[in-house]
Amino acid sequence: MKTTEEIRKRQLSFALKFAVPYIGFIILMYLVVYLGKDWIVNQQIFGLPLHYFLVAIFIYPVTWLIFGYYVKRANDMEDEIKKQ
Repeated sequence: MKTTEEIRKRQLSFALKFAVPYIGFIILMYLVVYLGKDWIVNQQIFGLPLHYFLVAIFIYPVTWLIFGYYVKRANDMEDEIKKQ
């Protein structure tokens, strides 16, 4: 039971290290799009308005990269704790 509690505590700490900056990044991105909408709407990337690119296309690859890294590290952490 002690191992389970240790895994939960370490993974919660690890998850919060990712979640807080990620949520802050998402909020900041939407805030930048909202506050700079006059300029951002007129900018184009690959033929798409910049705000579409930022809030729809850019965010998904970033999310999947972070997700993949997190899952790998969380599994490694669990394996490490089991070995102890």
